[in-house]
Amino acid sequence: MISPRPARVHRARLQLAFLLFAGACATPAKAPSLTGDWDVYLVRGSVARPGFEGWRRMGYAHFEAHDSSVAGSVNRRTGEPILAVTHLEAKADTVTLSGTGNQAIAATWRGDTLSGVMLADGKPAGQRIRFVRRSTPFVAEQPFLLWPGPVSDSQYAVTEDTLVYMRTRDGAKLASYVARPVGKGPFGVVLQRTPYTRILHPAGQYWASRGYIFIAQHVRGRDVSDGNDFGDYDTDVRDGYDAVEWAAKLPGANGRVGLIGHSDEGRLAWYAAVSAPPHLAALAPSAATSDPWRIVPYEDMVFSPINVAWVCLMRARTLQNTNELDIGSELAHLPLSSLPQRLGCGDVPLWDRWLAHSTLDAYWRAHAVTTNIAKVKAPVLQIAGWYDDSRGPIDYTNALLAVPGHPFVRLVMGPGAHKGVDYVAGEFGPESRVETRRLQLRWFDHFLLGKDNGVDREPPFDDFVFGDDRWRKEPAWPLARAVPTKWFLSSGGRANTSAGDGVLDTLAPTGAASDTFTYDPARPTQFLIDSRELETSLNEDYTELNASEHDALVFTSKPLTKPIEVTGQMSATLWAASDAHDTDWIVMLLDVFPDGHAQRVQDGIVRARFRQGYEKEVPLTLGSVEKYDIDLWFTSRVFEPGHRLRVSVSSALFPKYDRNLNTGGNNERDSTFIVAHQRLLHDEGHPSYILLPVVPR
Repeated sequence: MISPRPARVHRARLQLAFLLFAGACATPAKAPSLTGDWDVYLVRGSVARPGFEGWRRMGYAHFEAHDSSVAGSVNRRTGEPILAVTHLEAKADTVTLSGTGNQAIAATWRGDTLSGVMLADGKPAGQRIRFVRRSTPFVAEQPFLLWPGPVSDSQYAVTEDTLVYMRTRDGAKLASYVARPVGKGPFGVVLQRTPYTRILHPAGQYWASRGYIFIAQHVRGRDVSDGNDFGDYDTDVRDGYDAVEWAAKLPGANGRVGLIGHSDEGRLAWYAAVSAPPHLAALAPSAATSDPWRIVPYEDMVFSPINVAWVCLMRARTLQNTNELDIGSELAHLPLSSLPQRLGCGDVPLWDRWLAHSTLDAYWRAHAVTTNIAKVKAPVLQIAGWYDDSRGPIDYTNALLAVPGHPFVRLVMGPGAHKGVDYVAGEFGPESRVETRRLQLRWFDHFLLGKDNGVDREPPFDDFVFGDDRWRKEPAWPLARAVPTKWFLSSGGRANTSAGDGVLDTLAPTGAASDTFTYDPARPTQFLIDSRELETSLNEDYTELNASEHDALVFTSKPLTKPIEVTGQMSATLWAASDAHDTDWIVMLLDVFPDGHAQRVQDGIVRARFRQGYEKEVPLTLGSVEKYDIDLWFTSRVFEPGHRLRVSVSSALFPKYDRNLNTGGNNERDSTFIVAHQRLLHDEGHPSYILLPVVPR
């Protein structure tokens, strides 16, 4: 079990005691007025759970006083309503905001902040909410027109069939939702194969009203589709082929099918594409999940226990509620293999299959898009964000571009995370929000309907650059003009924490030959992640952790005197030694702002046993110096003057990555571990560095 760090526990107890004493002695005060403008933050779960919680600025609110009541609204940042408030009830420091239908908010004042729980039918609805006062009214954020030009208008009436069965070649019945334009046609077909929700009225209305037949099809094992073993993907390549060919022959179809889908749906689109169905005209997935050893369930062949939230979500034939799972507490216990059962999710065959394949074996190769990506013949549009954790858009683009005679590929990388820009901390200007569906529409207008709108002649890479906070069109990915630049790690031998003497510089390392730290799996270095959120790559603030975690080395540059743009894929090379038979080496890149706060940019990991490849496990020789190459993912950002670059090196980032128990055994099924003593070298013969693609400006 993980033990909390005593200093923090004692400090928290003192703070709690002070707050309780202050609360008992305070003189009751009049509650603040709700009138005015507010930022709205949301977090998963009706009650707080142990571990980091991701409070995300999801919206805004405005209230006006009207005699003895308050009328107002709570909206998303784009203006869509969360709650139209029609009634207010206030008693002492508690407030109940009621809206139309069965929705309400029960909240309590804490100073000038109002915090509460979202309710449905008077019961907690799985989210908490916080109102933080604004000094100015909020202006709803509008989508930026990244691809200008005409697209198909909404002009057709729509009919919907919520349950249409398709038979696969082996006789399985797959449930489909079909929305059709009312008219003679013929119409292009947009197909989305999904393990999530089949009946998608908004998507059906959008596509069908614009002259497309829209199909959302449940894969095997979901809802009323045949099959019992969701998640093995054994049939999804051929099922995807069958679905495309079936869709192309539906009444009113023009024989051209386009594939879409987000996240796992995106990978399902790619599974269909690698089967090369003759009637597949184009695909346009967003945030498509990469190969299974790259992101789910493993990240560079290191298991990611945070995916238990997804396993529990998918454990039955329909989506299950995971908002109240106490994942943060249960992650502390070993073995990891029994985590779903400890959470009350029962036996989940998918979880067991994941753990049964802990190397890059034939099972994972057979379930990889990149294994057969040379078979893809249709043009591809890929859409994602720099803080998206899916990894697929970059991985699949790289793999497809390496194929001689590959089809046309367009890549759009914006400022968002897996579920959008609202999950990313910061303000990124008026170009930060782009409507994915409109890009797909323009793409399909050309490739499915034959409209000459120029989408096939425009620059293939749309790049949102943080810092500039603007989009830039590029002639290719990766950028040919980017200069690979080494930033070396060095110190006087005391680089532990940000108060140490670790230095990051483009000059060759000087000073001490190495730094040391101790890695204890009972108290692993922390990664800030909301265990119920399913976002694993956000730009959280690591200032406090950099300052307090002695089991991590920190190397920081001098303040920059000119801007440095980094756009592309990043990597790190470490020379290191351990007294354990296996361990992990993790590098995180951070942007340190002039006020001192350190924001994560990206991180990457290598498990020592896989230093010679993911296919085989090679134990360490105790104390031997080894070279480790680490994939640091990708970014596009300008490090501004006055900012500093920072690199932290550790042997854990938990719970994003499972803890290496340092024994060389099975990290997911074992419960015993040893403490490892680590040494990072950075002398002339063993230069440790990060490699950044620096774009001249």
